[in-house]
Amino acid sequence: MVFENFQFSTAKTECFCMPQTHLCLRGLFYVSGLVFAILKPQYAAFSFYYGFFLGNMDVSIQLPDIISLNYLQNHFIYYLGQYSFGIFLNNIMLMVLCIFTGIAIVPVMLTGLFAFSGSLTGMLVMKFGIFKAVLILLGSFHLPLEILAALLSIDAFLKFYGSFANMALKHDVGAFKMSIKNEFLPLILKIILILAVAAILEVFWSTWWVYILTNHYISWYDFYFGVRSVFVY
Repeated sequence: MVFENFQFSTAKTECFCMPQTHLCLRGLFYVSGLVFAILKPQYAAFSFYYGFFLGNMDVSIQLPDIISLNYLQNHFIYYLGQYSFGIFLNNIMLMVLCIFTGIAIVPVMLTGLFAFSGSLTGMLVMKFGIFKAVLILLGSFHLPLEILAALLSIDAFLKFYGSFANMALKHDVGAFKMSIKNEFLPLILKIILILAVAAILEVFWSTWWVYILTNHYISWYDFYFGVRSVFVY
């Protein structure tokens, strides 16, 4: 972690304990969300927005008579692609708030993601049973990627401000620049790539996966080549 460069006698202890502390904290939020959903499902549904995960969606599907290049461009780039890009931009904004201000770590990362994941698990189990709930969660490939991006964003926050604090203590601007260049920026690029893949999978896979498990089966081809609208309620 970033505290390894601090010249304190407790540096090794801090380096060893921080990951365990973070893991316990994330687990605590997950378990609290799970218990909250089981004990107070009405309040949980009011507190968290589960989106399409519970299958509450009306989907309009109509395959075109002829699939032309113009149709593919309008449908997959300007319609589905634009929606995926909007998800990506929203997640990027939350990442920036988390990394450079820290104000999004608790409400967005810990509560909105880890507690949400626990609450979602509880709601899925109560509504569909354990087996189908596991299938929904395992097949929603974008969710673990978003969790991974959140973990890396917290690490990037610690990396950035840890390097800044190290620079202030040692008055070494060069070390700060090297840390940003060699450690912080590659981490940012990794987060951006993960969020981009997550946004694509959420639109072009997870929506269909949840739909066929919670509504009725339709092939991936028919779903995505013919989808006209998706209304989540």
